[in-house]
Amino acid sequence: MRPIKLTISAFGPYAKETEIILDELGERGLYLITGDTGAGKTTIFDAIAFALYGEASGNEREPGMLRSKYADPKTPTFVELEFFYQGQNYHIRRNPEYMRPKDRGEGMTLQRADAVLEFPDDRLPVTKAKEVTKAVTALIGLDRGQFTQIAMLAQGDFMKLLFSKTEERSKIFREIFHTRPYLAFQEKMKNASGRLQEQYEDVSKSILQYMKDISCDEDDVLAADVKKIRESKAVVHADKVLELLETLTNQDADSVKEKKKNLTKIEKDLEELNQRIGKAEAVIRAKKELEKAEQTIAEKTPTLEELEMALKKEQEKVPEREQLTEEIGKRQENLAEYDELKKLQKQMKELEKQIEILKGRESRYQEKKAQMQAQLEQKRNLLEQLKDAEIKVLKVTAEQKEVSVRKETTEDILIQYKRYQRQKKSVEEAQKAYLVMQEECTERKTQLAWMERAFLDEQAGILAKVLKTGEPCPVCGSVHHPCPAQMMEGAPEKEELEKYRKETADVEKKTNDASFKANEKLVQLKALEEEIQKSVKSFDSSIQEEEIEKSLALIGQQMDALEKSEKELQKKLEVAKEAVAEKQKLEAEIPELEQMQKKLQEEEQERKDQLLVSERDKANAEEQAVKVRGKLEFPEKAEAEQKIKELDKQKKEIDKNLNAAQKAFQDCSQSVEAAKTKKKTLEKQIAGNKETDMEELGQARQEVSGAKKELQKQMEEIRIRYENNLKIRNAIDKQSAKLLELERNWTQVREISDTVNGKIKGGSKEKIKFETYIQTNYFDRIIARANTRFMVMSGGQYELKRQTDTDDRKSQSGLELNVIDHYNGSERSVKTLSGGESFKASLSLALGLSDEIQASAGGIQLDTMFVDEGFGSLDEESLEQAMKALNGLTEGNRLVGIISHVQELKARIEKQIVVTKEKAGGSRVELKID
Repeated sequence: MRPIKLTISAFGPYAKETEIILDELGERGLYLITGDTGAGKTTIFDAIAFALYGEASGNEREPGMLRSKYADPKTPTFVELEFFYQGQNYHIRRNPEYMRPKDRGEGMTLQRADAVLEFPDDRLPVTKAKEVTKAVTALIGLDRGQFTQIAMLAQGDFMKLLFSKTEERSKIFREIFHTRPYLAFQEKMKNASGRLQEQYEDVSKSILQYMKDISCDEDDVLAADVKKIRESKAVVHADKVLELLETLTNQDADSVKEKKKNLTKIEKDLEELNQRIGKAEAVIRAKKELEKAEQTIAEKTPTLEELEMALKKEQEKVPEREQLTEEIGKRQENLAEYDELKKLQKQMKELEKQIEILKGRESRYQEKKAQMQAQLEQKRNLLEQLKDAEIKVLKVTAEQKEVSVRKETTEDILIQYKRYQRQKKSVEEAQKAYLVMQEECTERKTQLAWMERAFLDEQAGILAKVLKTGEPCPVCGSVHHPCPAQMMEGAPEKEELEKYRKETADVEKKTNDASFKANEKLVQLKALEEEIQKSVKSFDSSIQEEEIEKSLALIGQQMDALEKSEKELQKKLEVAKEAVAEKQKLEAEIPELEQMQKKLQEEEQERKDQLLVSERDKANAEEQAVKVRGKLEFPEKAEAEQKIKELDKQKKEIDKNLNAAQKAFQDCSQSVEAAKTKKKTLEKQIAGNKETDMEELGQARQEVSGAKKELQKQMEEIRIRYENNLKIRNAIDKQSAKLLELERNWTQVREISDTVNGKIKGGSKEKIKFETYIQTNYFDRIIARANTRFMVMSGGQYELKRQTDTDDRKSQSGLELNVIDHYNGSERSVKTLSGGESFKASLSLALGLSDEIQASAGGIQLDTMFVDEGFGSLDEESLEQAMKALNGLTEGNRLVGIISHVQELKARIEKQIVVTKEKAGGSRVELKID
């Protein structure tokens, strides 16, 4: 992943929109991010991290704190990042949550956090802050913690990694390498062991409590054993306790059986006493009841005679009651006449209202009739005006078709002209190519003639070299050679001459081909020109121009006129079509109006018929009401009902008095008869029974009852003790089995928990937690990767090594770090290194961590890395070694940005991003690429 362009707006110290073209730094090498303290050097990396993951690189600032304090309120806060990943460019824009001015009105409003990720292909963009973060993590293969550890090496962070103890370093590795599940397993086993221990202790306490609750009689021979068990503070062997409880329960069961026999005898004696006392008490009660019956007979006999006379007096009023009943019935029958009269009166009112409504409809009918007639006449007139609408549409359509045909012809001519222009250009190019070839061919022929002459001269010179005076020339036969030919300097060899001759022949052939091709294209051009002129004259015979361009200019004017005419005709056609639509609408509306007019007339006739019926019904109702009113005694129904109520009241008064007299007589008569009957019965019951000493019987019953209660109390105490001990016996039996199972499980889980939590007993064993053990594998690989650089930086003196032995066996270990000094062969803690040595060690370790994270994440390669500060503590030699190691990181197209203000680095590194504070507030960025 390599950033290409970063845009920062109102973010951190950058008040204005700032664009950094990171692509100008190239694809590999070192570059320096330098500038004023606090100007925003590290903010550049913060912005990249925020764009990708919605959080800055450090943990000090929340996303809501990223808005620049120097920014204008109207300047939006956002970061845009364009980055290159796996051969494609991606674009992301993200803004944090911040307050901004309202778009309308005054005051501020909350701008919600948002983001959008755009892909290089046709995939839809990802929106919403959280969804974009998920998409980036899936795309790059790194979460925010891993990315910041790989891409940003801050001095404070990698120094902390160097000097951390096992616990601190484990926390760092946990977040980077996601070893939290192993920690969770440790906690799970620890909690499981704790729960089992608690359960074991709870069950033990439960058994002890049961043992304390064992009951036993103080006089029992087992009382001493029970006391010993009660006072025990540890769980006694369960078998002994259960055996003791069984003995106690058996004793109590036998004791209860014996006491039950005694209780049965006592209950029998008590039952006999209760029967004797019951008989004596019954005789006493009978004598008292006899006295009451005799008194009732004496008191109520005179009253009965008086009540009989009163009853006869009320019975004499029965004929008067029957007369009232008959009169009430007749009057109730007449009440229906009042209802009939009321119904007729209501009917008359309704009919009168209906008649009034029907009469009122006549004026509305006349008004509606006139309106409808006016509408009908208006629409008929419009229809008459539009009778030729379809003809107009056909006419305009025909004109349109004619214009369209001419326009198509014009377009065809213009297309021919374009072909003509292309062909003309092709002719010019062919002619130009031919001239170039012809020139080359002429030059080659001239050169060939010279080469042939030079070759022949050279051959003559060679022959002349072997001529001797007096010997004949092999060419002319002369024996005298006064002026022999000389060898020509620069003459070609035969092979060279033949090659050039062949090449010249090829060029001559190509020249002829070019000439033929140019001529062929010219012929085609002439044919096109004739075709265009023919088409122009066919289109418009008035055009007599010989030059094709002038003809086409006239054609263009014709085209403009046709397009204008086409638009005008289209407007006319739309108007004509609207007229046709209006005509069709009128043709549909007129029959509807005529039908409505007919329906209106039918409704008017129906109204007249209803009016006649209503007037007739009203007259009939009035006549019938007069007849009913003549039959009634009272003018209103309420008066008639009141009269019925008065008569009914008189009748009810007679009924009430008669019923009261009957009841009083019957009650008194029944009371006297019942007293007489009871008197006879009691006299028979008392006869033959002797007097009994109730006090003596009561004393005897009290003594027997006391003995029974005492025996029952003893039995209840034994029963409670028996049930308690039986319950305890069952509980201890059950809990003992449970305790044994818990002890077995707890022992197994505790051993696992102690192992994974680094609590293995024994002083010689290293206390490493399960998670730490997993992390040591990562740590060993990190150290191996770090040493490849640390050995270079330290000139081969130092090598990092994980500490495997610890002096403090009580503390956690496994991730401690030592350093081997190859100069003296010693191994010691990394804390003994000097400041410069510590920086080199920590930088190497951080780079090793970065390499391991990328390897663990599936071999992901980040093409950009930042190193923040720490170079000020290095001497010149150490700085040179560190620079050498960092330069090694840039191999394979990787950019490494060093964030520092060290002057020596400014001189060493040519590519620079310079961040400068502005006096007005905020910062600006400048790229220096030498």
